[in-house]
Amino acid sequence: MSGKQYTADVVTEAHRLIIRESRSDYRLADAGAGQFQEIEGNWYVDPQAVDHKLLRITSHEYHCPYKGRCFYVDFDDGVRRVPRVAWIYDDPKSGWEHIRGKYGFYAGAVAAKFDKTKDSFA
Repeated sequence: MSGKQYTADVVTEAHRLIIRESRSDYRLADAGAGQFQEIEGNWYVDPQAVDHKLLRITSHEYHCPYKGRCFYVDFDDGVRRVPRVAWIYDDPKSGWEHIRGKYGFYAGAVAAKFDKTKDSFA
């Protein structure tokens, strides 16, 4: 197992959500009231509240049987790239329209190993 890790620290304050990359302390998201919501234990953040200079939507897909297709989002600060730190549904299935275009992040402090998927943590 590689010693390289990415850790996202999630700080929730009254009406505010901050998601930062621990190694660099870069803020991946800084969302105010109405710009984020917790769904199924994960945070979904409006695109206006994320740092698009650090997050890159990829062509890597996942197909959720009930939400539809999402694309993974990588962290890239120009020095270091960490795959699959978030995801985004561009065209979710019926009943999930409220997550369209929002960036999904795992809630809590999450350690994601390089080249692993969410299923690898189970």
